[in-house]
Amino acid sequence: MVAVPRLAGPTGTGTFARARPVDRHVRTRARTKDVMDETRQRKKNPALTVGLVVLGVLVLLGAVQAVTVGSVGIGALSVTLRADAPTTAPGTSADGVVGTTSSSEAPVVTAETKVAVGSWKQARGLLTIEITRVENTGGQLRLHVTLVNASTAKMDLPLASISAVDDGKRSYSASLATSKWPVTVAKNASTSGYVELDPRVSGASRTVAVTFGGIVGQLAPTGGSVTVADIPVPR
Repeated sequence: MVAVPRLAGPTGTGTFARARPVDRHVRTRARTKDVMDETRQRKKNPALTVGLVVLGVLVLLGAVQAVTVGSVGIGALSVTLRADAPTTAPGTSADGVVGTTSSSEAPVVTAETKVAVGSWKQARGLLTIEITRVENTGGQLRLHVTLVNASTAKMDLPLASISAVDDGKRSYSASLATSKWPVTVAKNASTSGYVELDPRVSGASRTVAVTFGGIVGQLAPTGGSVTVADIPVPR
């Protein structure tokens, strides 16, 4: 009879030890933990999705606000992203004014501008024309004029009918492009403007005489013309 050797088991005693059965409660707890972890993960995912959607909406609203109003935020927490460009009011002129309507109506006086200030005037009938300032910028002569109508009817002084002659008998006319002239003078009122002569005055000119012709109105001066003489050309 052949003897069958006994194999050494894991216990080292020559026999296999019986495997201990897994506790049923341990398996149940492990399965419950897996289910709970999966449930938490499912709950986290929708919350994360909603959070991302809300964040995206806020970013979009901020971008729209930045484009339309130039700032982001509310009240004291707002941040300005751009500055408003400075605005310039368009130039306006009184009714009946002919010529430029720049918002800067005051003449620009440079180092090359020579100025003479005084009173050179002529009255005919109920109309008085006074020149109070003469500017010479490189031969471009600008005359500042005040018109006084003491009558009970308006008068019109067309810009195109204004002319001048210097002491050298050279002729000039009013520039329709650069003069600012009040064509109409209301009754019992005064108004002012300026006339620029065209072409430039000669370097030899010392004085000019300006004629305001074509004056019309019920009580306009006889002949419809007023001349202001001996106006100096500043040098």
